[in-house]
Amino acid sequence: MKKSAGFTIIELMITIVVLGIALAFAVPNMQQFIMSNRLTSQLNLLASNLALARNEAVKQNARVIICATTDGESCADEGASWEDGWIVFVDRDSDLTPGDLDEAACAEGATEGDCLLINQSALSGPNVLTPGDGIPGLLSYDGSGAAFCSADADAANEPCDSSDTFFTLCDPRGAAHARALAISNTGRTSILTKAPNGDALSCGE
Repeated sequence: MKKSAGFTIIELMITIVVLGIALAFAVPNMQQFIMSNRLTSQLNLLASNLALARNEAVKQNARVIICATTDGESCADEGASWEDGWIVFVDRDSDLTPGDLDEAACAEGATEGDCLLINQSALSGPNVLTPGDGIPGLLSYDGSGAAFCSADADAANEPCDSSDTFFTLCDPRGAAHARALAISNTGRTSILTKAPNGDALSCGE
């Protein structure tokens, strides 16, 4: 009579214990990986939108603005949550608002009307995107590609203070894992683990 191959009770118990130990290490590490990857991908999304805004400003020799929004059509009031979404638009009438958005204004060769370039929906997950003190209202680029800020939401463009021109993205792990997206006066972006002035990032803890 042939003996059938299989696991004994002891072998099965050992396998379950080893698997449990492996999962105890693997699951937290996987969660950390997913959260870190989300931070990076969301900052890269914002950076790519800023790059498009800058490129279009240079291409069209017109002011292009990025601002937080709650309806996808207008700039939200100062203090709005940027993780809820933002818009990027060509501000041809230089009034710092997208009140006269027109599809025809996006046609090649158009010279009148404001054109909506991007309507970014809310970020996925629990992450919080906070602008630095220099850009609570909006950020814009002119035809040279230089960045301008509206630090006090007074409908006037001002030169950006590079030490305050950045966004902080936080997840539930807190400031120790936060990342910043800094914008230089020339309009270029970089991802940092600290504020541009060297201070530690804050997540409102």
